[in-house]
Amino acid sequence: MLFNSVIYWLFLPVVWLSYFLLPVRIRWVWLLLASYFFYGFWKVEFVGLMLFTTIIDWWSANKIEDGEKLGIKRFWLWFSIGTNVIMLFMFKYFDFALGNSPLAKWMGDQSATAWIIELGKYTIPAGISFYTFQSISYVVDVYKGMEKAERNLPRFMLYVSFFPQLVAGPIERFGKLHSQLFTSYLPKWEDISNGLRLLLYGLFLKVAVADNLAMVVDTFYSHHLNYRMVDAWLATFFFTFQVYTDFFGYSLLAQGSALLFGIHLMDNFNKPFIAKSIPEFWQRWHISLSTWFRDYIFIPIGGNKRGNLVLALSVFLVFFTSGLWHGANTTMIVFGISHAVLYLFDRFVFKRLEFIGGPVIAGDVSIRRRMWDGFRQVKTGFFFMMTLVYFRSGSVQQASEVFGMLWNPGYINCTLFGAGAEFLLVPNHIWLFLVLFLILDLWIVKVRVDVWLAKFGWAWRWLFYAFALVSIWVFGGAVNHPFVYFQF
Repeated sequence: MLFNSVIYWLFLPVVWLSYFLLPVRIRWVWLLLASYFFYGFWKVEFVGLMLFTTIIDWWSANKIEDGEKLGIKRFWLWFSIGTNVIMLFMFKYFDFALGNSPLAKWMGDQSATAWIIELGKYTIPAGISFYTFQSISYVVDVYKGMEKAERNLPRFMLYVSFFPQLVAGPIERFGKLHSQLFTSYLPKWEDISNGLRLLLYGLFLKVAVADNLAMVVDTFYSHHLNYRMVDAWLATFFFTFQVYTDFFGYSLLAQGSALLFGIHLMDNFNKPFIAKSIPEFWQRWHISLSTWFRDYIFIPIGGNKRGNLVLALSVFLVFFTSGLWHGANTTMIVFGISHAVLYLFDRFVFKRLEFIGGPVIAGDVSIRRRMWDGFRQVKTGFFFMMTLVYFRSGSVQQASEVFGMLWNPGYINCTLFGAGAEFLLVPNHIWLFLVLFLILDLWIVKVRVDVWLAKFGWAWRWLFYAFALVSIWVFGGAVNHPFVYFQF
């Protein structure tokens, strides 16, 4: 069930109205049933897999809390982590790991193995990377003594399966989300109005901005060698903001849906394109995943507390894992490693160039400092845009060809502006929506959009609402594109 589908906009109000008509003590049960229906709407088999991993992690956490010996606690911790990793491997990475190996060729005709490979390749359970990471964080926190184990299995099932953030995050921590799910709550107009604003703006970003950009990007990548250099740059630029508005839009839709029930999910984005370095960028982009890697991989293996060598190794491990998390494809691994290199470059090399902008002084608004900060922002955004070529390409070869088109005017008969086999056509409304979003995101909106809109009078608010609704209705993409991060 997609957030940008008609069925979801029938599902959400029915669940919401029924929730507040039910007695307080059983509302969470209704949310649990609705969440499992939401997930099973894709494929019933997905529900069984999620329930299996949920039971394993619930059982392991209780065993950890009840265990008296450290060895027992460690066993159940690694049993939980290992089970989740094995499930991820079987459904996302098994086919990729086998590749064209002799083992794959020898086993190719074996029915059981063929079934596993095909199942993992074509029916990856929606959101498996998200809910397994969320569940793992709970078990680790119980092991560390940061959280008490949930003794009630159905209540823990709701924490794992809460439908607004189940399929693509944000990846919430147990302490924050679990307590909200079982709190007696009366509907507040502030939450309802802010939730509806988030839903409207999130849908506008997805349907009006991201899906229209996707049509141009998909056209280019479907037969990229037929286009010109300027088209390659345009498609690369468009994909940068396609993936941003697509995932940002999803996050706002998730937050808006949850807020209708009085549940506050974390912000997953915080103006990443004003970041002045790659380290800062990852503090602003996909925040729930970045902080997960920080807390459960980067810090435990040493982080920045054990010298530069351990720091460098930690960064490479985190970004290699992050790339692999995004997909079982060599291009995703290259995407992750590229960010590790850029992260360390900013940390150890580019940082030494601060003298160009002058000493960093709090409150410094000199022209020289602002120009230097502006250059750093453009540099960071540009580097990120280049790495997304790997993110979007279906293979390393295609990524190499696109890079050739970007940087070599004579690459495979590719010209800068001259006559090519085809031209990328960009309707005016796509430019309008993209420019409007960039102006709002980079310069005007200083807080979350629902809070920003609440500051205006009703006339200006409703003018914005009308514009967003008309844009969604009239210019919504002809194709109902799935959210980019649903594949992860």
